[in-house]
Amino acid sequence: MDKVGSFINIKQHDFYFNGCSSCDGDCCNGAKGFALSPLILEDFEEVYKNFAIVFSIHNNKINAFVVLNDGKSHCRYYIDNKCSIYEQRTPACKLYPISPYFEHILIDTECPSINNEFGSIISKGGKLNDDFFTQRLENFNEKVTKSFEFYNALDEKDSFEFIGSILDMPILKYIKPSQNRYIQMHLKSLEHLNIV
Repeated sequence: MDKVGSFINIKQHDFYFNGCSSCDGDCCNGAKGFALSPLILEDFEEVYKNFAIVFSIHNNKINAFVVLNDGKSHCRYYIDNKCSIYEQRTPACKLYPISPYFEHILIDTECPSINNEFGSIISKGGKLNDDFFTQRLENFNEKVTKSFEFYNALDEKDSFEFIGSILDMPILKYIKPSQNRYIQMHLKSLEHLNIV
């Protein structure tokens, strides 16, 4: 697997990162296509206090997503051209422009701070620089498998209710009684949901 859209496998290239200071926050802008990001179970704890966790059907399977914005404008925490909750941003935001994709590590080449010549080394010789490696990337395939097992166990008739759409993706809420901690975080997080 060499690429997915503008995301390129690091095994094919060396990448450098020039920092966010000259960026217009494209990755925070729903109008640019960054409105939802998939979640693994360990992400719920970091996400639910500031962002909505929703479910949707992706590739005919239930999956969980963090709602980054309304799909039309910047994240509500993007204020004065910077993140106002930088330390509490989502795992996807912390990793960007890096994205795990099963056993692959991808870089978004549309990020204006990515290049092949100067800045901090993100990847060299197909290996991710330790400065850009996070705990979320450790055993990522196992974490994805565990998450999908949990999501698929929820997928019963009448378990979800349609509550809106973002970028034409249906957004669902879990509606069956549950004391499961992940479901409780999902439900609590919905206070941050602002979609039309």
